[in-house]
Amino acid sequence: MSKKQQDQNYISVQIHKNFYHDDHLETATLVKEYENVETMLIDSGYIACLTIQIDQLKEVEYLYGSMTYTDLLSQTAKLLNTMKINDFRDDDIIMIDLLDQDTFVIFFSAPRNKETVLLDHLEEIETRTRKHIEQQIFNLFYPYTKHLSKVGVGYALVVQNPMINNMRLIMQLVSSSKKMGEFSAAKHEYQNKYGLQRIIIEESLSTVFQPIVDIQTLDILGYEALSRGPDDTEFACPTILFILAAKFGLSFELDSLCRKKAFEAIKKIDTDKKIFVNTLAITIHDPEFRGKYLEDLLADIKIKPENVIFEINEKMAIDNYDLFRTALKDYSDIGIVHANDDIGAGYSDLEKIMELNPGFMKIDISLVRDVNESYIKQQLIKAMVSLAKNLHSNIIAEGIETKEEYEMLKSLGVTYGQGFLFGHPESTLEPANTSFLK
Repeated sequence: MSKKQQDQNYISVQIHKNFYHDDHLETATLVKEYENVETMLIDSGYIACLTIQIDQLKEVEYLYGSMTYTDLLSQTAKLLNTMKINDFRDDDIIMIDLLDQDTFVIFFSAPRNKETVLLDHLEEIETRTRKHIEQQIFNLFYPYTKHLSKVGVGYALVVQNPMINNMRLIMQLVSSSKKMGEFSAAKHEYQNKYGLQRIIIEESLSTVFQPIVDIQTLDILGYEALSRGPDDTEFACPTILFILAAKFGLSFELDSLCRKKAFEAIKKIDTDKKIFVNTLAITIHDPEFRGKYLEDLLADIKIKPENVIFEINEKMAIDNYDLFRTALKDYSDIGIVHANDDIGAGYSDLEKIMELNPGFMKIDISLVRDVNESYIKQQLIKAMVSLAKNLHSNIIAEGIETKEEYEMLKSLGVTYGQGFLFGHPESTLEPANTSFLK
């Protein structure tokens, strides 16, 4: 047996241990499970299955190696096993496709009620399963892939044929289900594009506000306006919302709508605090939000221009800094300040700081998370604080969640902070939480 085959068998054994909790499970046991599936086919005269394909597993293995791949495969298996326990019957069999380690298969046992027609429910089961797992799969894989993990969930049914070997029929069943999963994934992608276009046309976004506080005094400096898609849809997650917009070429349209809705929400509140409004670099050039139009808009919503901070979220490169600075001048001329977002997130941070000299610099959550336990993060943030001071800029640390992170950032001289520790995004302007000091 080759080394690759040994590795594949090892992975199969480890994953199936997660399903069956059998410390002595061997490859022969896996074959035995397929024999149980064959028995289901013989007893009922037909069998149906559901397949769950996660193509991102291949990408993870290529980028991060087999150990990370195996770990994510194991976590996915645990997730699906929990779903099986909660949503499927005990007699259903869940396992890995022997020919494709990145595909999980659920074989359905015969309905207990003879009047139940399983075929009538397969599409409903497929839709329910996809909705149940897609957000969890996204959360699991996003730190590695940085894009929307496409999960192919398919279903199929096969009728026993005495002329054909039962195991061949089972393999054909799994293959048909995977093809259905590819079709369903493509269909779901088109539905996502249509859904996003509809959100933009109908302007069905909402705005919530999260406080930004003075690290030393916990007084509120201002609030960041954050966009949310319709509740009870996958667009409710802002990360997915903007990933899909970039994928479908709708980033400009979505970002412009987010700013419009943010200003509409600001008009309904009465505050003298600063309001941070996110914007992509490409939409800084939008003529509808420059010059006299913007000045009149701010006068209408009764907010001082110096209290508006455009937070430049630079997921797309700035190709021409001369043109970009010219566009920014239309905003700075009326008193608007800009902030550089995601400093430390892996983009061309030093070039942006050098070229744009922002009024605020927001440290990305990746540097803030567990900063109290990382000497390197502490030294990086200390250097940023010193740089900001010399540039007459201000540091805002994002994503502060623990008292320990807060105390370390305070000791490092960080000026402002934002995160769940101080308050969650809300539709109203809430006071900062200070209960963690007790």
